[in-house]
Amino acid sequence: MYKSPSSSFFLGCSSPTGFYSLFSELHVPEDGWKLYIIKGGPGTGKSTLMKKVAAEAAKRGLYHERIYCSSDPDSLDGVIIPSLKVSIADGTSPHVLEPDYPGVSEITVDMGRFRDDNKLTERRDEIIKITKENRLQHKKCTDFLSAAKSVYNDTSNIVLSALKIERLHRFSEKLASAKLTARLDTQGKIKKRFLSALTPKGFTVFRDTFSDMCENIFVLDDPFSHASSVMLKILSMKAREQGLDCILCYCPMSPEYKPEHLIIPELSLGFFTSNRYHPDDFPSAAHINCKRFFDADILSRHKNRIAFNNRSGDELLNEAVKKLEKAKSIHDILEKYYIDAMDFSAAAEYGEEIIEKIFADKS
Repeated sequence: MYKSPSSSFFLGCSSPTGFYSLFSELHVPEDGWKLYIIKGGPGTGKSTLMKKVAAEAAKRGLYHERIYCSSDPDSLDGVIIPSLKVSIADGTSPHVLEPDYPGVSEITVDMGRFRDDNKLTERRDEIIKITKENRLQHKKCTDFLSAAKSVYNDTSNIVLSALKIERLHRFSEKLASAKLTARLDTQGKIKKRFLSALTPKGFTVFRDTFSDMCENIFVLDDPFSHASSVMLKILSMKAREQGLDCILCYCPMSPEYKPEHLIIPELSLGFFTSNRYHPDDFPSAAHINCKRFFDADILSRHKNRIAFNNRSGDELLNEAVKKLEKAKSIHDILEKYYIDAMDFSAAAEYGEEIIEKIFADKS
């Protein structure tokens, strides 16, 4: 179904209201899934274990999702293997996971058992101080994102007043009729993901995931991401009605209600919103100019205000990124204390046992 044996997403991100989590998407207990929840603190080998699970899935030719950490996009937060109905994830702050059905659908993986807490106690004051400073930097990031959101909301009010909603609905319905082909008699499922997130590297976008999963790509050119958001809601609803599973990827600045990208794997079809934060990079894609759905006169009357809001919002986002950079550098120091306290040889043996359990008799 996919060009690549794996795809990359985020399931959590910094947002204007704090860390926003979609980690409930990791498994479905009622459908026979198992979730391995890793505990143990920073620097205890959680990401390393998940990388080994992902590598084993790749070795066996099993499609899997690699869930990355928005605070450190080089580090894994989870791995999902749909064909096995198995996931493994970091269950520590800020995406704390606890078992709902211990031993039935969730299994706790305690990496902390290989930690010498006496060594950590010796550095108690430093660890507490660093941990608090790390949290403070994330709080400052949230404050800047909240301020940026306020600025963007002013633009949103202007844009929404210019939106030709009936025309947009008619176009979206036609597009759905032309591009969506029914596959099943049952209702499809909609997965929620983040294709992009604000990270210490700025906006990180998994474009390769999109191009690998979608042979047919429509780029929605929408600088405001408002017409595209409405369109994607309609398209995902129509896909679901026709029995098509889809992946709806939300905007990190409005994670509760604003989708920006849509992937329909069964049709190898994708819709990607292009704006200045995540411009498209798909040479063979078809383009839909969303300017047609806005009243040009209204936007023109407010162009100076919109431009001011863009500049102000961008400066606030840049400050938010700086706070994430600072938080990561502090976290790296914190990890060193825990690394020094770990017995990684024993932890590696334990990790191999977990990997064997995950893949036992399921190849």
